[in-house]
Amino acid sequence: MRYKVGAEQVEHVPSLAHRPDGVFRVARTAPVGPTHAVGAATGAAAYGIKTHGLEVLDQDWEEAFFVEKCPGCFAAVVAQSSPWCDKR
Repeated sequence: MRYKVGAEQVEHVPSLAHRPDGVFRVARTAPVGPTHAVGAATGAAAYGIKTHGLEVLDQDWEEAFFVEKCPGCFAAVVAQSSPWCDKR
């Protein structure tokens, strides 16, 4: 995982249903609004914003298809992983 999900706001989503043998899906924390790519190794945002106000979740930002992604972070991550980008 190169980048984690950095959320400006989060909400706690309750479990879907309780069954006699357990819970169908456990409660979780989900991002609300745009999310930012936060480097897993460095803790810095890909787009250069301050991360002190972000809630960093243990979810892979690049594989997260269910979140709204910051356009600046998206462009920065794509540029870093592009084989055509000049990385001097």
